[in-house]
Amino acid sequence: MTAITLVFVGCLNQAVPHFAAANGKGISVFAFDETTGALSWLADTVDAPNPTYLAVLPERGMLYATTEVFGWREGLISAYRIDKARGSLTLVGARQTTRGSLTAHCNTDRQGTCAFVANYSHETPGEVPGQHVVSFSIMADGSLTPAISEFAHHDTGPRADRQAVPHAHCVVPGPDNRFVVVPDLGGDQLVTYRLDATSGRLAQTDIAPLRMAPGSGPRHLVFHPDGATAYVINELNNALCRLAYASETGTLQLLQSVDGLPPDAAPSFAADLCVSANGRFLYATYRGDNSVVTYALDEKDGTILTGARQDSGGRTPRSFTLSPMGKFMLVANQDSDVLVSLRLDPDSGKPLEQVDVVSVGTPMCVKAARFA
Repeated sequence: MTAITLVFVGCLNQAVPHFAAANGKGISVFAFDETTGALSWLADTVDAPNPTYLAVLPERGMLYATTEVFGWREGLISAYRIDKARGSLTLVGARQTTRGSLTAHCNTDRQGTCAFVANYSHETPGEVPGQHVVSFSIMADGSLTPAISEFAHHDTGPRADRQAVPHAHCVVPGPDNRFVVVPDLGGDQLVTYRLDATSGRLAQTDIAPLRMAPGSGPRHLVFHPDGATAYVINELNNALCRLAYASETGTLQLLQSVDGLPPDAAPSFAADLCVSANGRFLYATYRGDNSVVTYALDEKDGTILTGARQDSGGRTPRSFTLSPMGKFMLVANQDSDVLVSLRLDPDSGKPLEQVDVVSVGTPMCVKAARFA
């Protein structure tokens, strides 16, 4: 059977006070042409409530989606089987509660045996159940068990408007699948857990959290292909940081911090980041000035070098991804209701041109995967 690339877009479809609109249908699925960068709509899954983050397991034909609804004490995570020919999604098993509110992120381990969520949580000290990091086992049919391990964070930061309580923002397994790293925007720290990939259970370690700059608000983290370097984007101070990662111990060390915005930039909030498969480029998006920035990386140690800023093709580039073959970037512009396909220059890594723009209501997360 011919291989196909599918693009999945999680779209806000229920009003949330901290987002400007909810114009989406649920999860929209597109076929993607890896030669031209063109997007072709296939299907909408409308019974997906506020799927603000997605994780795809192409080898198992599964997609996992969070539900983030303001006012709920617990979010949800749902498992869907993907029909790659039609783009339709079928719910598998029960939606599982996430043991915390405002579920902002989901991910799977590198073997596809367990799933994780990060709960941002309301600005409510003492909220119950109030868990921030939760794991689930993935069953043989792709469905999820109820939560099997859960942890609450307790540290806060200096900004009373954004850091009155902890705010876990993403969950990322290490390259060797032995540890999981959780950026906490509210506590200005990166927390490391030990992962038992067989059971899917997380465990606390004696590794001290890596403290980031006060008021920085670490949001997302990615690992470099070398397995020894990681990058963090900070939402509140817009800094981009390079870290050393020791796979044997799971420890992180801050090596470099660069300003993500020029001195005269309008107020902005950093959003997303990604490393190219060849390890030569780091990409980041910034809401407020609506930009995509391409950073060259030193080929020896991953040092962040020069950055080139370009327009994201819309307003509020909350999420983006690189196509599986690495030739295009797909940007979800939340507040202009568009998904933009940008061709990448193979030499400089920079976006060259818009090759397609499709309408999609309030896109919150975009993921692309190749299916055999």
